[in-house]
Amino acid sequence: MLHLENCKICGTLFTSNGMFDICPYCKKQDDEVFERIREYLEQYPNSNILEVALNLDISVRRIKRYLRECRLQIVEKDNTFLLCKKCGQSIQSGEYCDSCIDNLYHDYKVAYKGRIVPVKEKFHYLPFINR
Repeated sequence: MLHLENCKICGTLFTSNGMFDICPYCKKQDDEVFERIREYLEQYPNSNILEVALNLDISVRRIKRYLRECRLQIVEKDNTFLLCKKCGQSIQSGEYCDSCIDNLYHDYKVAYKGRIVPVKEKFHYLPFINR
């Protein structure tokens, strides 16, 4: 469903489908920056985050966002740059370590056990009607 949202980068009001929290213009620019990083890492595969940021003039904050979005991955398993949001363990990408993901999934299953009933009814789209 479409709704109005402010772009997280530039603040512009845009129509969002819920997939992105940035406007189409910023999304295009963001994809171009990511492509530059991807090309740089193909050419210099053993680069660290600071080298990429300095050589491409890209903020470390943006690189960290790509890591959190699982668009990039840190090669070393033990690092101090990216930590699990729940337990603080070192992770290579994403927001949570494997252990916390498993625990969250288990907690979810326990909380909703017996509440989720498969729905077999068919459904269809109802157009928006002005009231």
